[in-house]
Amino acid sequence: MDLGTTVTLVLVCILVEAFFSGCEIGMISINRFKMEQRVKEGSTSARMILDLISNPDRLFATTSMGTNVAVVSSSAVFTSYMITHFGDWGDIFSLLIISPVILFGGEIIPKVIFQNRADSIMQFFIHPLNLFCRVLSPIITLFSAVYNLLLRLILRGAHKVNLTPISREQIRYISHPDFLSSELDMEEKKMIHRIFNFGEIRVEQVMVPLIQTYAISDAATVQEANQIANETGFSRLPVFHERMFNLIGILNTFDLLTVPPDDSPITHMIRPAYYVPPNKKLDDLLKELQQRGLHIAIVVDEYGGCIGMITLEDMLEEIVGEIEDEHDEPHKKYEVYDGGGYLIDGDKEIGAVNEELALDLPEGEYETMAGLMIEKLEKIPVAGDQVTLNGFRLTVKEASKRKINSIILRKIASEYPPKPSAQSSTDEKNLEAPS
Repeated sequence: MDLGTTVTLVLVCILVEAFFSGCEIGMISINRFKMEQRVKEGSTSARMILDLISNPDRLFATTSMGTNVAVVSSSAVFTSYMITHFGDWGDIFSLLIISPVILFGGEIIPKVIFQNRADSIMQFFIHPLNLFCRVLSPIITLFSAVYNLLLRLILRGAHKVNLTPISREQIRYISHPDFLSSELDMEEKKMIHRIFNFGEIRVEQVMVPLIQTYAISDAATVQEANQIANETGFSRLPVFHERMFNLIGILNTFDLLTVPPDDSPITHMIRPAYYVPPNKKLDDLLKELQQRGLHIAIVVDEYGGCIGMITLEDMLEEIVGEIEDEHDEPHKKYEVYDGGGYLIDGDKEIGAVNEELALDLPEGEYETMAGLMIEKLEKIPVAGDQVTLNGFRLTVKEASKRKINSIILRKIASEYPPKPSAQSSTDEKNLEAPS
């Protein structure tokens, strides 16, 4: 046998080995839930993949047989050629040359490729693999019978349990709201998805900003504290010293029940505050609060100034959604505007607006509608300022010197919009900017 024929046969054997070894790791790495989704969409390849995965004995018998036959054949052909031309040294030369070629070309490289691209590659290669399974079926049946006999003899009384491991990414995939599955309803999917995302959320994304926080001065009396507690309905109040950004502790309003409502100070009832940085992850903070038996943490920046507050309820709402108690007033942060479009609060989060109104407003370092307006206008907007984004016009309806209170969001109907109605024009002219 000449060199050309030998090299050709060896390459063919290595390609066959690569096919079987790659298909083996590819079938193991396949996303079963994604295949089930494609079966519902009518994919024949996905159906064949699931059928073969459900019969692992047949799958691994086929791939093992194909791999071993290819390895033995390539080694035999190349060794025969080397012995013919190099005599007794042929075995050694053959071992040194063919072993790394078989290892890398037939095992490592194809397995890396198939494992990383299993879902797409196996859609194509399942057809020849399934053909080999059918052709080798008689031999596989014989080998399987021998294998099962030996298994029963060796493992007497042992129960064979087949467990299919499910990866974190697979659970993420089936819990995604876009995944079509009758086993989980939409709310269950959203909750599972939120649980997996919980550890990636930072405190600053969930905290209540300092400007929206109710707090009490450390110089307040018990009577004043009772009044604030009754007005707010909160069971715990942050306590500040002199200035709002200097939060020094927490007042548990239940402690007020143990003392008469007089003019005595509340200083002896103030509990120490627990401070956390804004970039701390929620799962870490939750563990810390549980270990310390706390319900509230104060968020401070790098300079030590307080920038917000976060509670156990805030974190729990990231999983189960909004929690309302008897003190919460139902309040939608957007409403249909008389002049057309929607009237949205400035502190409404961009993500919530996109989800609730099925929009595609851009997200960035800002989190709220007010932040979006400030980012685009590069100033603190005043009433009447406008921004056009993704086919929508955003108009500041009401603003103070420091804050945007409300925004009108309208869809731009066409490139040449109709002449504004009298009602709409009057609304735009009457926009005010309270101080």
